[in-house]
Amino acid sequence: MQALTGIRVLDMSRLLPGPYCTMLLADFGAEVIKIEEPGKGDYSRSFPPFLKDFGYWHLQLNRNKQSVVLDLKSEEGKNIFLELVKTADVVVESYRPGVLKKLGVDYEAAAKVNPKIIYCSLSGYGSKGPLAHKADHDLGYLSLAGVTAMSGEADGAPAVPGVLMADMNAALSAGMSIMIALRHAALTGQGQEIDISLFNVAMNLMPGAASLFFGSGFVAERGNNWLTGAYANYNIYATADGRYVSVGCLEKKFWRNLCIGLGREELIDMIDDESNHPYLKEQLAAAFKQKTMREWEEFFADKDACVTPVLNFKEAVESEQVQANEMVLNVQDDELGEYQQLGFAMKLSKTPAQLNKRAPRLGEDTEKILVQLKNK
Repeated sequence: MQALTGIRVLDMSRLLPGPYCTMLLADFGAEVIKIEEPGKGDYSRSFPPFLKDFGYWHLQLNRNKQSVVLDLKSEEGKNIFLELVKTADVVVESYRPGVLKKLGVDYEAAAKVNPKIIYCSLSGYGSKGPLAHKADHDLGYLSLAGVTAMSGEADGAPAVPGVLMADMNAALSAGMSIMIALRHAALTGQGQEIDISLFNVAMNLMPGAASLFFGSGFVAERGNNWLTGAYANYNIYATADGRYVSVGCLEKKFWRNLCIGLGREELIDMIDDESNHPYLKEQLAAAFKQKTMREWEEFFADKDACVTPVLNFKEAVESEQVQANEMVLNVQDDELGEYQQLGFAMKLSKTPAQLNKRAPRLGEDTEKILVQLKNK
């Protein structure tokens, strides 16, 4: 038995944040039922590349789940959903605020039939404020929160982040909120509504910028502080082969090891004066141009200096560290054959995550679930 065995989750979410959240719950044993619209279902099903007729996004985000097709715009679909709510512990949805109220399947409707239900809503800007009904995506949330203004080179344009930071962190926030609410429900018998705003989550990604601003009025932007490229000891440097290494020597002991490794002991104490950082960056830039990325990786392997190669995703997947932690799963499926997907980041000794089934076809569990509902 897994830790979340016996917890039933109705997942009305689509794309990334909601499905990633519910996948984590499913990985640890929760029964997750995707509620999908007829015809196309979760939009991620149509995202390339494809393995046969399965979108890889769908395969990556929806393992260990079941799929039920319901037309929530119909009276029959609404009634079936509310009957399922009576059997569930959690609902997760990612519609714009107000949409599910119009359909009669919002938290208020769900709580009437199941007072213990935990109803988690993920939306761009939450249920309050002038932007509550605004359409947007990750880049928009990060831009309005000030994250994008800190990304990129000091004299260049803001950079598009390569990772959907608001989406992924909202998924984790939703998962933690659901676990808190489940604990509360177990103690009190009461469910509750959870409002996860991707914009709010993006704001919370910046304790460093908040500390600088609230403490001194300093506005963190590209290249003007220690986290955005102003410092020599927390930066990225080009190597002889046109690749890069990152230097993360925030503590002086690591900076000392770096300088000793480079044979530049005279630089050690210069780090204490902020005015020296432009010079120090020039010195490190020249030094790292003397070897290739892999040569620097080997050189610093035993020096405890926080010097790390900047790898692409293929190189990361093939690394010994990834393999040692089983962060890539080789999945064998009767229908699809062998394919790979990311593994389990959370390693629990007594209640580990498990891969029990691949992502479902659209509606493949509809008949089974509805028969169970009829016979309950």
